[in-house]
Amino acid sequence: MTFSPRQLVPVETESPRLAMPDQNLRAPFRDPQAPGIRSPGRTVAVRALVLLVPALVTAALAWLSLGWFALDGRLTVAEGGLIGVSAFAFYWVVLSVVTAMLGLFWRDRKLARPRHGLRIAILLPMYGEAADGTIGNALRLLAALPVGGRHSFSLHVLSDTRDPGQALQEAAAVATARRLHPALTIRYRRRALNRDYKSGNIRDWVQSSGAAHDAMLILDADSVMGPQSVLQMADALALEPGTGLIQTVPRVLPGHSLWQGLQGFASEVYGTNMGRGFAMWTGVTGNFLGHNALVRTRAFATSAGLPHLTGRAPRGGVILSHDFVEAALLRRAGWGVRMMPEAEDSFEDTPETLIGYLRRDGRWCQGNLQHVRLLFVPGLHPVSRFHLLQGAMAYLASVWWLALLVLWALPGQGGGLPDIFADNPLLPSWPTLPPLTQAAIAGLVGLMLVAPKLLGIASHLRHHGLPFRRAPRFLGLVLAELILSALLAPTLMVHQVRAVFRTVCGRDGGWMPHVSGRSDLGTLLRFHRLETGLGAALLMLALTGQLSLWLMPVAISLCLAVPLAALAQMPRSAFHIRRISRRRIA
Repeated sequence: MTFSPRQLVPVETESPRLAMPDQNLRAPFRDPQAPGIRSPGRTVAVRALVLLVPALVTAALAWLSLGWFALDGRLTVAEGGLIGVSAFAFYWVVLSVVTAMLGLFWRDRKLARPRHGLRIAILLPMYGEAADGTIGNALRLLAALPVGGRHSFSLHVLSDTRDPGQALQEAAAVATARRLHPALTIRYRRRALNRDYKSGNIRDWVQSSGAAHDAMLILDADSVMGPQSVLQMADALALEPGTGLIQTVPRVLPGHSLWQGLQGFASEVYGTNMGRGFAMWTGVTGNFLGHNALVRTRAFATSAGLPHLTGRAPRGGVILSHDFVEAALLRRAGWGVRMMPEAEDSFEDTPETLIGYLRRDGRWCQGNLQHVRLLFVPGLHPVSRFHLLQGAMAYLASVWWLALLVLWALPGQGGGLPDIFADNPLLPSWPTLPPLTQAAIAGLVGLMLVAPKLLGIASHLRHHGLPFRRAPRFLGLVLAELILSALLAPTLMVHQVRAVFRTVCGRDGGWMPHVSGRSDLGTLLRFHRLETGLGAALLMLALTGQLSLWLMPVAISLCLAVPLAALAQMPRSAFHIRRISRRRIA
């Protein structure tokens, strides 16, 4: 380390560049430096059980549906297709239930103390976010980590900010941080050319400075982490030479709005349990969420360089949802990728409004649909391929559910179709079922949809307990989250279907900073005009007997999109929503 005579602050010395070549997606690759990993037999058995049970349940459902449709003595092509679509959609529902059940059996691992430490760089990529708050969160983490302990830490602010004024604020925040914490190593770099978005930002640092660091803790601009969790991750990476990446299970910060508060509650109670179950069956073939993760630098450089996909964006070009792909490439090269739920002090933010959430979701949709092109990359582990498929299905499932709603609601379930649809071979013909049977089927589907939440509640109560005086507030939060998520589900489905079709039609959404601030009524009306108009049309058709009454709840929810969005962006303080976790960030 040297000192600049003008600034009297540490300046990074010239270090050898670290090669990070593009990976060949047409041939297998094995990193010769990977020491090898071994998946425990118990993990393999659990994985087989988790993936097999949903398949068996889905097959049983398909068999029962086949028998039901064949009651009239014939099975049309449309009915066969509907059975297949229903079974495929239901598989993912059952998989969520089984994963949540597995989470109930999670036990924290106890780690030994490593004999050697790691040189860890904390990377903070920025793209126009508020400088003081964003850098302040990372600085608090760095200041709380021990100096002179087993591991050494430094903070690297990697700016892709385009606005010169904002860049000056970032540089000023870093200069202030250096002045207040002279013993800490804090660096700032702003790229002149914003190439390949966040993945390109990280790659640029790996190539220029990565050789001097054993590992990198990758944060997002909205990441908040506790020092004890970071030390747990560092110890685990030092103890496991075959591990290339350790991913925490981030929870959502409660934020300022009702939407953020309920999202934080859901991630705390439901998401944590799902993350534990996911970690148990994925083992050393876990996934990468792009932030709040510790990555072995040389393994990443050798194994995870992302090429551009052939063709133009959005289907080609830069791989937007790079994290899933980088995890798959690391595992392909022989490095372990595992989740670490026991590192609990790991948090992220979520947009404070529904509009901000849906706009971010549209960008994620475009990136995740690129994963379909990568499903058959040579050498990938089968579980890595499954992660890629899951990423795409997170959005394609909305198309499936929309098709199911239309096909199940149109024909003769109390709706009375116009004559032109009668005996149409393109539509299924429904055998008459007793009302009690119909109610039982609807109840079973509803139970499967809420089962992961019920299991999450059971897990939360088991780990944290619930004093009697806090039970009413907890129950109120459960009901509020359940009702709001159910009412907003049709709106989210419409926007996800729209995002899928925009991507399929070749409309590139690009990369944009997070949307912040509450929206006025005019903005809400413009943004939600599609689902509001669709809901009004469905409601009119249902009331005039042209559609099944089963669509009434969907129609009403769509009509309420604007008032629900306005409600979601209200301050959470007005609803007395606070964090329920007993843990605190240092």
